Amino acid sequence: MNVKCVWWDGYHNAFTDISKFNGNFFITFRHAKAHAVTGKGEIYVIKSQDTKKWHLAQKFPALPDSRDPKLFVFKDKLGVLFFAISDNPEMAGHWVHVYISYSEDGKRFSDPVRIENYNLRFWKIRNYKNVIYAATCRSMPEEKGTFLFRSVDGLRFDFVSTIVKDDHANEADLLFEQDICYAFVRREDCKTPVIAVAEYPYEKWKRYTMNLVVRGPHIFKYKGKIYCAGRVFLRHNGEIYSYIKNETDCTPKTAILELDRRNMILKPVKILPSGGDTSYCGSIIDNEKIYISYYSQHEINKRKSKVGKHASGIYLASGALID
Repeated sequence: MNVKCVWWDGYHNAFTDISKFNGNFFITFRHAKAHAVTGKGEIYVIKSQDTKKWHLAQKFPALPDSRDPKLFVFKDKLGVLFFAISDNPEMAGHWVHVYISYSEDGKRFSDPVRIENYNLRFWKIRNYKNVIYAATCRSMPEEKGTFLFRSVDGLRFDFVSTIVKDDHANEADLLFEQDICYAFVRREDCKTPVIAVAEYPYEKWKRYTMNLVVRGPHIFKYKGKIYCAGRVFLRHNGEIYSYIKNETDCTPKTAILELDRRNMILKPVKILPSGGDTSYCGSIIDNEKIYISYYSQHEINKRKSKVGKHASGIYLASGALID
C-alpha cells in the first residue's frame, strides 16, 4: 500500500475518519495539544480532490474538549458527528454532549446541533438502507456497555438493543452485510475485543471473543472479505499480543487484520507504518481502491513539534491490502 502523511502541523492530530462526497475526499480528526482531555481538542475537516493536496475545509467552534469525529453520508448530505466535554462545571470530565453538523455541498457546514444522547458517547455512525445506526457506549463504572441506536431523520436517535453489557465494553464500529450487522467492540482491562453479530432488526446478538488485543476498532468489507483495523501491540518477535500485562513492554502499531468467519478469529494482514500514539482508522472504497485514514507518531523525530512529545500526524494508506 502507498502511505503518506496528509496533515502535520506540529499538534496532536488524532481519531480519524474518511468519506467521499460530491467527488471530493474528506478526512476529519481532532486537533489538540495532547491526547488527554487537557488537550482541549477541536474538530477539523480537511478536503482534497485527488488525495494529494489537502486543505482545511471546516473547523468547528471550540468547546471544552471535542473528540472522535466521524463522517457519514445521509440523504445527500455529508454529516460530521463528534462528542464533547460538558460545559456544565458539575459534569466536568464527562463526555456527555454529542453534536452533528451537515453540509449539502461539502463547502459549507451547518452549526453543530446538540442531539439527545442519553448520557452516551456516540462513537461510530453507519448509514444502511437510508437509516442511520450509531454504536454508542457508556464508560461510567456502574453503567458500562455498548449499545445500538438508530435514526430515520439524522437528528433523533432511538434505542435498538444492547450489543455488549458491561464486560468493560466501550468503543464499537458497525458493518452491515445483507441485513446482518457485525459490531466490532473494544473491551478495556487488557481484554481482547468482541465481534457481535445480529440479524435485522438487530435486537439479539451472538458474541464472539477475539484472539488478539485491538483498540480503536474499525471494521470494513473489501473484495468479499471482512477486515478489522486498530491499535495492536507487538511482542519483541513481532507477534501481536493476545493479552497485555504492561503496555510499556510492547510496541503499539496500527494494523489491519482479516476476520476468519469460519473460526471467528482475527488473522494479521498488514502492519501500517506507525508507532507511539496511533490508530483510530476510517476507510472507504472508491473505484475498487481502498483508502484508510489513521494517525501516528512514528515520524515525530523527523518533523517539527509545537507540543513536545504529543505531536502526531494524519496518514492515508491506499491501494491493495495484499501486495
